[in-house]
Amino acid sequence: MFAKKYLLMSLTALSLLAPAAQAGEFGVGLAVGTTGGTVEAKYTPVKNLALRGNFNFLEFNTDQDYDGINYDGDFNLTTLGGFLDVAPFGNAFVLSGGAYFGDKTLDFNATPSSPVQIGGQTFTPEEVGTLTGDGKLNTVSPYFGLGYDSFMTSKGGWSFNARAGVMFTGSPEVNLISANGTLSQDPRLMTELRAEVQNIEDDAEDYKYYPVLTIGLTRKF
Repeated sequence: MFAKKYLLMSLTALSLLAPAAQAGEFGVGLAVGTTGGTVEAKYTPVKNLALRGNFNFLEFNTDQDYDGINYDGDFNLTTLGGFLDVAPFGNAFVLSGGAYFGDKTLDFNATPSSPVQIGGQTFTPEEVGTLTGDGKLNTVSPYFGLGYDSFMTSKGGWSFNARAGVMFTGSPEVNLISANGTLSQDPRLMTELRAEVQNIEDDAEDYKYYPVLTIGLTRKF
């Protein structure tokens, strides 16, 4: 909490040092953060307002244990973003609104080596085979944030930005199947897999928001 307050105070103090926002400027830049690597373009059609579009890519591996089953997962976030940045005080403090569009998916699989519980029953490794699934977040995810961006105010060719916000992704839609097991097509295992999916989705109900923290540089042209 203290760190968050310090960040907000620092961004506000920095923004007060910037001159009045300029209009009719275009720039392209790079950024990094919780949405991965970003390439973006900005344009100020009028004073104190900027249109911003970007492409984001993030991919990483993760291991997750659920109900005693160790899943190996690959998270992929490939999105396009469209935003409106407003400088309400005519300086570098900005409020941002918009949305991220595109794929936000966790693919996961597991091959149990000992008996595991799925839904409400226990199955052997031979019966289960390999479990394969995915969790998909909303394709369209609204965004709101704030931060420091000197693009609209700087006199030089380069500007700096730092943003903090949230992407409203919704709860994941989960799929889970069994393959190469002796009961992979058995109605009993398939019923328990559906129950397992429901349990996962219920547990993930609280994770509807994705934190967006980025820093970047923009070059004006």
